[in-house]
Amino acid sequence: MADDDLLKGIKKTQVKMEKIFKRVFSESLPFSGRGVWMPPCDVYETDENIIILIEIAGIDKKELKITLEGNYLNVKGFREDPSKIDGKRNYYYMELNFGPFERVVFIPCPIKVKGVKVDYVHGILKITLPKLKIGDEEEKIIEIA
Repeated sequence: MADDDLLKGIKKTQVKMEKIFKRVFSESLPFSGRGVWMPPCDVYETDENIIILIEIAGIDKKELKITLEGNYLNVKGFREDPSKIDGKRNYYYMELNFGPFERVVFIPCPIKVKGVKVDYVHGILKITLPKLKIGDEEEKIIEIA
């Protein structure tokens, strides 16, 4: 009987460990749960700006959509399937992502929307968001009712 209890305990531990590994590794994979891939991203700040770098080599600028809602910057786009370039292939490795992608980045402080700059050079999308400092005022358009 003691062996059966030991085996049951080992099995329960194994099931728990598998759940933990699935949760940890699925969150670190470059895919969201919707079949949309997520390009690698760096976010850092200087005294004046929040800087976002997103690696999206091979994307046409026309395929990019960048929006800002509240404290979230959203970058969406599409990369063509590279196998369409030269026909059918037999892969040894397939690590390049293609299809739709999306990257949502939390912006930790208020920014000046009018001063946002976007550059796309050598496959790196660089978004510079100037910080809104205390005392600065953002121009707001007020609608007349």
